[in-house]
Amino acid sequence: MRYKGKYVALIEIDFDIEKSEGMLPFEEIKKKTVGGWLTDAIKDVIRGEVIEDYGTIAVTQQYADMYEAERQEE
Repeated sequence: MRYKGKYVALIEIDFDIEKSEGMLPFEEIKKKTVGGWLTDAIKDVIRGEVIEDYGTIAVTQQYADMYEAERQEE
């Protein structure tokens, strides 16, 4: 007897970060974040919540982008 299943989810994260002195250049932040470690970081969080003996984790990035915008006055 086996218990099997599949859970598929879309994870949506909206970024809103105030630019400040000392930050890396925008293109480097973009490359390292949405083009780099973010998918693996999400996978690690999910893996920590799932008992690995009972399932596997796959996080497939469907789309990622980051852009610069003018600061909105409040």
